[in-house]
Amino acid sequence: MVVVKEEVRTHIVGVARKIFTRYGFRKATMEEIASVSQKGKSSIYYYFKSKEEIFRAVVEKEARELKERLDRIIQKNDSPVERMKAYMLFRLHYVKTLGNFYAALNEEALSHMDFILEIRRNFEEEERQIVREILDDGIKRGFFKLTSSEIGAIAISTMMKGLELPLLLSDEHKADREELLEDMIRVLFYGIIKR
Repeated sequence: MVVVKEEVRTHIVGVARKIFTRYGFRKATMEEIASVSQKGKSSIYYYFKSKEEIFRAVVEKEARELKERLDRIIQKNDSPVERMKAYMLFRLHYVKTLGNFYAALNEEALSHMDFILEIRRNFEEEERQIVREILDDGIKRGFFKLTSSEIGAIAISTMMKGLELPLLLSDEHKADREELLEDMIRVLFYGIIKR
């Protein structure tokens, strides 16, 4: 019985994910989720107390997927430099493909939901931890020269968040993306001062 209940919940979350991605949290309705799930609206309420609870399940699922994929990509490389590049490219390209998670991170209209703030905090901490581990490894192995991996992690994760919108979401930079990314990585790794 528990297995069936989890299967139904998983199905509802999968359907809701598509609906939230298409319409956004505000325009998505429980009626639409019920209809596409081929369940009665009361059945949806049996599994989830509210649309907000379904959205939370969707965003948490996307957050887990993001973390798992990022971990796999980072672990493919041994070099701290290559792992940092992989993190940066992943952060700029992949996060925005998870529409509901990305909305939870960035849309101010969703801030009223307590779990959104928790998800944002968790993501920021996990992101800093990943960068900190790469930096610690790079410092230990002589790749990076930093006095504090913590400060470096804060600076890099903040920079990546700030670059999302202007650099990669606007169409005006589409043709220059790879070159811009290489320049950004060069500035991060080597700075702007001529040596």
